[in-house]
Amino acid sequence: MNLIKLFICLIIIFFSTAVSAEFYKYVDENGNTHFTDDFNKVPQDQRAGLKGYEEPGSDNDTDNVVKNAIKQNAGQDENKNQEDLEKFHDRLNNTRLQLVKEHEEIKKEREQIAEDRKNANNRRDVWKINEKIKKLNQQQEELKKKFEAFETEKKEYNQRLEEAEAKKK
Repeated sequence: MNLIKLFICLIIIFFSTAVSAEFYKYVDENGNTHFTDDFNKVPQDQRAGLKGYEEPGSDNDTDNVVKNAIKQNAGQDENKNQEDLEKFHDRLNNTRLQLVKEHEEIKKEREQIAEDRKNANNRRDVWKINEKIKKLNQQQEELKKKFEAFETEKKEYNQRLEEAEAKKK
């Protein structure tokens, strides 16, 4: 009887293997988080950046489960911070391009006003030119404020970028 029990235990130990499962996490268009073990259930548009997760094989190994969860959360936070920095960078770049475009438009308008001033023949023409100059000066002041706000955001971005680099080290 003991020999049979020993034989059964040896068979169980001998043929037991570590079990693991891969699962996927994605967020749908409504902002709901979904988990699935079938890659085909993940929407096409979200498959490119999808990351698979390994499920630990043993439920008794709680230390590994906790360590994996901590690593996963740290990785998610790092990925989120990286995505936030990338979005911040893109927004800054778009703002910079818009500011440059506005600056070029003001510059062209100023050149046009200078040309109109040369061709002014009477007081009414001069008055109209002066009104255009007032409007242009207001636009230029607004653009200056936008540039100052952009510089402040750029400093914030650089600071966050340095902090992210320091965390990586």
